[in-house]
Amino acid sequence: MELLFVLLTGFTLGISGAMIPGPLTLYAISEVLKTSKSAGVKIIIGHIIVEGILAVVILQGFQRFITNSVFLLWVSGIGAVALMIMGCLLLLYARAMTIPSSQAQHSFSHGLIFGGIFFSAISPGFLIWWATIGLSSIMKSLLLGFSGLVVIMFGHWLADILWYGFLSYAVERGKMYLSDRSYQNIIRFFACMLILLGVFFSISNRAIR
Repeated sequence: MELLFVLLTGFTLGISGAMIPGPLTLYAISEVLKTSKSAGVKIIIGHIIVEGILAVVILQGFQRFITNSVFLLWVSGIGAVALMIMGCLLLLYARAMTIPSSQAQHSFSHGLIFGGIFFSAISPGFLIWWATIGLSSIMKSLLLGFSGLVVIMFGHWLADILWYGFLSYAVERGKMYLSDRSYQNIIRFFACMLILLGVFFSISNRAIR
């Protein structure tokens, strides 16, 4: 049951982040329009590579602090606040969000995996997300051991693959499978999930104390 919750947590964090239009989304749409839906799969592989490297760096750099209750308390608290802030901001701006589209042409016509790496790295909130929410979720998952880390990353990456796979298929077919209103409602739903996760992380900090 605990691993199932970790899986759902990873999926929620992944899908809520993937659905926010950014450099990676625009690049994926542009390349799918120019090639095929397989471009989206290759691009998300690049994104997963970056996140995998960041996860390893976090484990190596903070490994000695994993069992430190004070460090875990602070990281968990910061991550909880970041989750709630992100959720509130998504709720606030959901009404202005629309299905992303792109008319711009990028120079990355080849090397789609590298393009996925590049556009992930230059995304404004990417490193900030990993320094707060990402780090907090990894530390939480490690309370269940290495299996917890594997499950939360699997859930996160599954969300990325499913969303970008769907987006790539929709763009290739040239159909609007989601109206702006339904897109906004989905964002609102996952925004509420982020807030609830933040509240849960805050409450669970009492156990760490």
